[in-house]
Amino acid sequence: MSGYVLTRAALADLDDIWDYTETNWGPVQAETYVRAIAALCADLADGRRASLSAEAIRAGYRKASVGRHVVFFRHDAQRITVVRILHQRRDIDTQLDPEG
Repeated sequence: MSGYVLTRAALADLDDIWDYTETNWGPVQAETYVRAIAALCADLADGRRASLSAEAIRAGYRKASVGRHVVFFRHDAQRITVVRILHQRRDIDTQLDPEG
C-alpha cells in the first residue's frame, strides 16, 4: 500500500484531539500526540504495524491503538482510509458511520 487518507470525520477527530491535548497539556504535547497518530497511520499503510479486525463493529473495518485512542480504518490495495480516531472510552459502535 502507499499511504493513507482521512475522512472528514477522522480529520474532525484529529482537530478535537489536538484542541483537548493543547488545552490540558500544552502545544508541545499536542504536537507530539498528533504526530504519533500520524505515524501510526503511516505505519499501518506501509504494513509496518499490526492491526486487529473490527468486523464485529463494521464489515471491512480494522483498528489499531495509539495512546488512549483507537484508529479505525478500511484498506484496499492502494491505501488505507482512516474512518475515525476515537478515545477508547467512547461508545465506539454509535460513533462509526456505516457509510464512513
